[in-house]
Amino acid sequence: MPDPATVPPTPSPAPPRPAAPRPAGLPPVASAPKNTTAAAPASGSSAGNPEGAEGQPSRLYRALSTVMYLMLLGIFGATLVAALFTLDFLDILQFRYRIPEALRQRWPLSSYYSFVALHQLPDEERFKELMRRRQQEFDELIARGHADIARRNRELEAAYQNLAKAQEEAYQRRQRELDAVQEELLKQKKQIEDLRQDLEARKAGVDILARQVASEAASLESSLIRFMEEENRLRPVQEIAATMNPQALAAILDEVPDNKLIYDILKGVAPEVSAAVLGFMDPEKAGKILKIAKQPPQLPPPGPSRSYIPPSLNDLIASSAANLR
Repeated sequence: MPDPATVPPTPSPAPPRPAAPRPAGLPPVASAPKNTTAAAPASGSSAGNPEGAEGQPSRLYRALSTVMYLMLLGIFGATLVAALFTLDFLDILQFRYRIPEALRQRWPLSSYYSFVALHQLPDEERFKELMRRRQQEFDELIARGHADIARRNRELEAAYQNLAKAQEEAYQRRQRELDAVQEELLKQKKQIEDLRQDLEARKAGVDILARQVASEAASLESSLIRFMEEENRLRPVQEIAATMNPQALAAILDEVPDNKLIYDILKGVAPEVSAAVLGFMDPEKAGKILKIAKQPPQLPPPGPSRSYIPPSLNDLIASSAANLR
């Protein structure tokens, strides 16, 4: 325990001062409660209160402090190493020959040894060595540039070949499309030509048919006219034959060699008269006349000088030919 004689006496608390008189008319002011913990020892309050750690540094501060400390240590180490290499370079404290040869070939010692070997040379040789290294660097740059140019050239050539290939494929595809379109056009042209030739052939056939129809119509009309003329020519003879004696008429008709003429005459008289006349005629000749009756009627051949065409038939042929053209 400490000596009581060395312990300083505890100062007694000062007596409270009397309150100052307040002016009349103001309300009394309530006195503040006394702080019972103020008299407690400072050491006891900081030890017993867990919230008293407000004065200690935070984790971020400690981390930053550690980082700064390590950085300072690194800078100090680098400065120390640089100082040692400087002393070795100035030949004040040589230790470069004590390092094994295998470590001298590794970076960064290789660069240091190259630097020292360069600066230990005479000025002229050092200049030549610098020129040689500079030339070597230029050669490396040129070689690297040539390599880059060659690589770029290969890339450009590959791109050009790809572009040329794509254009060639597009051209071939377009050419195939054009060939297909041209082939289709040729087919259509051939079809149109075939249709035109067919129409021309049909037109020629229709023209020939029209001419044949016109010729047949003319022949038919001529035959009808001849038939009508013959009918008109035989009408008086038929009237005379109808008034004659059948026996006398039969005797006369036996002398006529044209059986067709006899048939036409008998056709214009009454059936009973014709039957009586045939009964008085030669049986063989009568049989020939009856056979003519069984044959289909035929128009007489057209006359050689008859070329008349009816106007209605002529208009029909002309309109047909105009429509076909």
